[in-house]
Amino acid sequence: MTVAHPMTLRFSYEEGTAGDWISRHDDVLAVFEFGRSPLESEDPRHVPVALEQLDGPPRVEVWRSRGPIKTGSWDRLRFAQGELLTMGHIAIDLPNTGDMRECSRLAYDILQSYLQQSPHPWPLKIWNYIPGINEGEGDDELYRQFCLGRAEAVPIDPGGSPPLPAATGIGTPLDEPSLQVYFLAGALPGLDVENPRQVSAWRYPRRYGPKSPLFSRATIMRRNGSSQFLISGTASIVGHQTHHENQVSNQLRESLQNVQSLLAEGHRLMGAAKARLGSDGILKVYIRHPKDYEVIRQTLEAEAPPDIPRIYLKGDICRANLLTEIDGIVNCL
Repeated sequence: MTVAHPMTLRFSYEEGTAGDWISRHDDVLAVFEFGRSPLESEDPRHVPVALEQLDGPPRVEVWRSRGPIKTGSWDRLRFAQGELLTMGHIAIDLPNTGDMRECSRLAYDILQSYLQQSPHPWPLKIWNYIPGINEGEGDDELYRQFCLGRAEAVPIDPGGSPPLPAATGIGTPLDEPSLQVYFLAGALPGLDVENPRQVSAWRYPRRYGPKSPLFSRATIMRRNGSSQFLISGTASIVGHQTHHENQVSNQLRESLQNVQSLLAEGHRLMGAAKARLGSDGILKVYIRHPKDYEVIRQTLEAEAPPDIPRIYLKGDICRANLLTEIDGIVNCL
């Protein structure tokens, strides 16, 4: 089922191939195909993602927006641009580029350069898929090195202006040869939302790395009186600490509680508009260990509205003691 919305973006999980959707619909902004390397992209609107789908049958994630849709490239970035939104994606070949810090800095340098000349210069959400995210000890961990490179490239004052976009950071297999970054950008800045239950990621203490992650917990994109809620990757973190180590069901419940807290905070900030988990949203559920899939599926069915479309993907989380994470897009009613 496609989630229709009068604002900017329609999104859905669908059966079929990326090629089918791109060839048959002139308003397709992006089709995300799971379980394939991003280096296999055949069209700027086709975005392979190196995360294995754990539930079946195989589906793609489809984004549609008001056209006409123009496609092109900028340096190593490929993009699809509609009237209201741009989707762009970058795959940096790790073996031929350098270490993770350098690859991250390069990806974000390219992203910033592209946005500066785009009609949609405001990043609303960024997805980062990082090979071997937990490999390395201490500050040499690849996620910490990724955060270092990103901070070197992004000229943003956390907590100031411009606002930080929402983001997800998930680990792909260690042997995946590319760092992948894809994003959604608009003509207007989003409203960043922080979670009252959590320390803002950009305020994490030094124990989590030499540079804190640069993202907001969610972004609300608004146009013509309508709003959509872009939820960052959300895990079992309260304050800045991991809760429920080695308890996958409780980690998922805590993650859902954090999402509900975010939605309530967004409602407080916006006033009348209210976002909720339901049939007019989508969720991605990232799972570190495939053996936990059935437990997570049953827990989500018990704890979340049954009508919200969801997909389960095998992915590592940014902290080694986190077992699952969720993100999503929700319409505000």
